[in-house]
Amino acid sequence: MRKLVTFSLLTVCILAGLLVLLLSASIYTYSVLTDETVIAELRFDRTGNREYLAYLRTGNRCEEHVYPVVGDQWRVDAEFLKWKYWALLFGLESQYRLDRLEGRYRSVDEQNNNPNLAHDLGEGTAIDVVELASALGPVNFLTDATYGSSTYQDIDPRQVYYVSKTPTGIITRSASRPVPERDAETLAIAIERGCGAQPTLWPRIVAWTDEAARNALNAVRKSGSD
Repeated sequence: MRKLVTFSLLTVCILAGLLVLLLSASIYTYSVLTDETVIAELRFDRTGNREYLAYLRTGNRCEEHVYPVVGDQWRVDAEFLKWKYWALLFGLESQYRLDRLEGRYRSVDEQNNNPNLAHDLGEGTAIDVVELASALGPVNFLTDATYGSSTYQDIDPRQVYYVSKTPTGIITRSASRPVPERDAETLAIAIERGCGAQPTLWPRIVAWTDEAARNALNAVRKSGSD
């Protein structure tokens, strides 16, 4: 009788443990597959008729870049690499690379006949992940798709636009632009972490490795051309 009770309790504990694991896996899956991360922040100042200066912050949003744009709307393009869903469960997040910022017109006729400006946002690396995934072909067992993703909004200098990465593309949300106080010298913009904070070990290793590889490739190209 005692053995039967012990066995029953052990069975209940095992089943309860399995249930907790299944629930935890389900919650973890939901969190990973719906995660959003702000990757860019945009605001605009009008300089003329349909002419603006775009203030763009990317990454940790500490460094600001200024670009002239023309049109009624702005658009950001990104190259996107989406992992297979089972790979996401192991912590492999969808990969993106900002590609272009440009202005656009609501009217197609105006888009085709009016001047436009586009700005390259891409950063070169030693190995292009998207090209590598395409080259692997049928051997590729992690990448689900590689594609371009875009987001655009009307230009409103009263708004601040936040571009976010999701597991399947990029989206935009906006908020009212903070109004600086009369005596303030600069407009303070909230960021998610302090500027100047050192990156963690893994990003530093990746950056160092990429820089070393690019330097080596450049040296090989230079020696080949001599």
